[in-house]
Order: sequence, then C-alpha cells, then structure tokens
Amino acid sequence: MRDNKKLKTIIVGAGLGGLIHGILLKKARPDDEVVIYDSNKIPGGFCTAFEKIAKIGDEKIKYTVNIPLLTSDFGPKEPFDLFLDYMGVKNIKWNIVNNLFQYYPLDEAPFLFTKDGANELLKRATSKERKNIEKFFEELKKFYQDVFHRAYINPTPLQSIELLLKIPKTIFKLLSKKTYLEIINRIGIESKTIKEILSAAEAFMGVDVDKVSAVGEMLMIQSFLENNAEQPADGYNFQDLSDNLAERFKELGGKLILNTKVDSLLFDGNKVAGVKIKEEKFNSNVVVLAVAQDRIEELLKTGNHISKISKLTKKIKKLPYPNTDFYCYYLLDKKVVDENPRFKDIAYHVYKLPEGRDRCNWKLAMSVPDKLYNNKYYILWLVMFEQDQKKIDEWMKLRDTDYKKYNEEKEKMADLFLKELQEVEPVFKKNPPIKHVMTFSPASYLPYGSKYPISGLAQTPDNFAAARMSPYLLDNLFISGGASFSAGLWGAIAGGWQGFVAHYEKVYGIKIGNHDVLYKPGLKNLP
Repeated sequence: MRDNKKLKTIIVGAGLGGLIHGILLKKARPDDEVVIYDSNKIPGGFCTAFEKIAKIGDEKIKYTVNIPLLTSDFGPKEPFDLFLDYMGVKNIKWNIVNNLFQYYPLDEAPFLFTKDGANELLKRATSKERKNIEKFFEELKKFYQDVFHRAYINPTPLQSIELLLKIPKTIFKLLSKKTYLEIINRIGIESKTIKEILSAAEAFMGVDVDKVSAVGEMLMIQSFLENNAEQPADGYNFQDLSDNLAERFKELGGKLILNTKVDSLLFDGNKVAGVKIKEEKFNSNVVVLAVAQDRIEELLKTGNHISKISKLTKKIKKLPYPNTDFYCYYLLDKKVVDENPRFKDIAYHVYKLPEGRDRCNWKLAMSVPDKLYNNKYYILWLVMFEQDQKKIDEWMKLRDTDYKKYNEEKEKMADLFLKELQEVEPVFKKNPPIKHVMTFSPASYLPYGSKYPISGLAQTPDNFAAARMSPYLLDNLFISGGASFSAGLWGAIAGGWQGFVAHYEKVYGIKIGNHDVLYKPGLKNLP
C-alpha cells in the first residue's frame, strides 16, 4: 500500500480521537476517501454538550449539560493550541483555573490545591515530611518531562534499549504495575490528612487510589501543574471544540456519517476488509477504531480467528475494576452562590465522607460552573462513582425493561447524594438546591456507544503505560484515541495523534518523528 494509489479508510467513532485521525489523514492524503461513522447524533464522543429544559411553575430554564472537566495544554501557544493550529482547527476560548480543588477533611480545615502544587501541602507537614513531599513533586515533574519529551511511544527494540540507558528510572516506572496508593505509602508521610489530600485527585480519575494506575494518576496531577489547568470560557463548551474538529474534517473532504452504528468489522484472511452496518457491507482498505474499549471488543468478534485479535479481546474481557459515574444536576439559587463565592471560584469541591459511608470509598465531588441561567440560577452538580459491575449491569437492565422505574431510581440516587452533601456542607442544609433536574446513571452512557464514561476502564495498572493496547493491530487495522493512550480529553487527543502516526507509517511507509507525544514545531515528515 506504499504507492500513490488512492485508498479508502473507514474510521469507527467521531470522538476527538477519530476526528483528529480523520483530519490528519485528509491533510496528508487529500485524494483518499476517508469516512467516519458514529452511532450518536452529534460528534464528539464523550466530549459533547447539549441543552435541556427545566421548569419551575411556568418558568422555563434552558441549561447546558456539559460536564465541567478540567484539562490542560489548550492555552495560547501551548501544545494543543499548536496542534489545532497545525490541523487548521479553530480553538475555543479557555479560562485559566488557578484554584483546582478544595478538599474538605472531616475534622480539619479545608485544603486548597492550586497551581502552586505542593506549597500549601508543605505548610501542614512536619520538617521530615516536607523533604519527602518536595522530593515527590520533583520526581513527578521529571517523570512527566521524560514521558512526554524523551520517551518513544511504542518503541522499537533498539529504541527500548536506548531509553533504558537514558531514562532508566522512568522506564521502570512505566513497566511497573503499581497503584497510586503504593506510591503514596512509599513517599514517607505520617499525617493521615496529607495522605488523604494526595489521594483526593482520585475524584477526577474515577478509580480509588488502591486500584488506580500510579503512572496515570501522577501524569494527570503534573499535567495540571506543568502549564495551566483550563475550562471553556465565554459561553464555549466542549461541544464547540468537537464541532470545530468535525467541520474541519468535512472541509477537507472527509465524510462524516452520524446516527449510524457500525455492527461489526469484515475480515478477509488476516486483514480487515471493511465494516458491516445493518447487514450491508462497506469495503475499505483500512479501518481505524476510535471507540471505547468495550466497543472494540464487540467490533473485533468477527476477527477472533486471528491470533493477535483473539489475544486483545481476551485482554479486554479481563480488565479489572470497571467503573461508571452518577452525575446529578440541581438548580441552585443565585443568592446562595453570591453569598458563598468559593463555590464557583474553585473548580471542584471534594468532600470526605465517614469511612464506609458510600460506594466511592469516601469522597463526594461537587462543582458549580460559572454560568448563570435566567439571570438567577446556577447548575450545581454532584458526582459519585459506581465500581460494582453487578450494580452497573442492574442499571443497564432496568433502563431496558422498566424505564419508569429506572427514572424513579435515578431520583432516589439524586436525593441520596444531596443528603450526603448536606451532611458535609452546611450551606446546603440551610439553603438546599431548588430542584433536581437531571441524573446521569451508569446506564446513561449507552447512547454514547459504551457502557463506561470518560474515566471508564482505562486507569488501572493492568491497562496503563506499557500495558496499554497498541494503536497498531494489523497491517490495515488501527486503534486511535483514548483506548490506546489514556482516558479523558487529553488522552483522546494524544491517542488520536498516536493512532495516525502508526497508520501513516504502516500503510504509507512514512515514519513521522513522534519523540514528543503530539505535534510540535520541528517534527519531521509531517504530512
């Protein structure tokens, strides 16, 4: 396939990874046919937003459902801004978030984690602990820099030897399968509260510290400290970013077909031959999977006669600790927020619950995004995690068999989480939200094409770092996006880049310099 013959590529999934892969391919090969299918009605995968209407009496409140993620590297001249500019995609406006989260221990003063990272932490530590904390953050920075600026992603045997000689400590960390809790316990901290503060970030990963990958957690923490933590500004949301990518793909001549589910892949011997949609076959020279991991398993079933495919599907089946989210939205009176500006001045509020109090180990996360509706309401959201596969399956079954009861159970969960918030945040005991308006249950993610939300299966040691699935499956079959790099917004974009790099080298014989994880000026052979 390394000549100038026109080829057809089908990409399954119009999330960020799939859209980025499609844009890069059309830039590199403008005469090739590139088609993206997605089962959702809008592009963006989990990076979407949509409008809903709540009613209070005769008043209608039109609000936006847009999970208030914190991300990084999108500011002017930062890596993703450069990357979007290279692709010809318009960036959206971003707010810099200085106050990342405030953690509320049960019996001690709240702790505010800011861009300064460890400084506030050091004030609470003993002299011995201070040295250990400083060393931890120094090592965190070096590890991050090594991974993103010195390591090769999916290195050749020769590159592996080179890396072992250059950055041995980082390589051994990537190869190890340690949990974040193991790392915290080895830092040398005696204070229980400081350990809890270092663990509070699990509220963003969706997996408890005794199960989450140490590599993933450390890279996420440092990503907020390295440049800036950001959220969409001036009325923009993540749907705008997704739409900008989709428009650029179509502008380059790509075909985006939404509301169309790909049922399975077609195989011819040891190669993929196309896709099947409602019994109709669509042939292609190359197929790219830009979907969640459980969807990858489903799509690959027809290729289990191929050893490499069979091994991957078995691996996906064995991945431990699936989890999913409950996102509960409530209407909040403007007066309550005006009297308590910390609620919107700080991106996240993470509350300690009594031991064994609830399913998410002991944390409840809350946010009040800085957007006012009807000039008198804010939206407050709460998030908790469900990590019991049996309970997740029960939610799925209930949604399918008794939709009325399913909605009743969602209301009960929203009431439960609000009561828990009132236990640990007195403001809401005195001034409760006006109305519960929506809940995302573990079954709410099915329309997005997966059982799991953005933090999903990705973050355990058995499926992270060196154990992560490769973007290269067969000579004409690739994985692109978060499934092959990391969950979340950052991982979807970087994974889309890596999927394209593997595709471009294998199919067209052109190796793009990807010593840095994504586009930066100076990389060779850019299309």
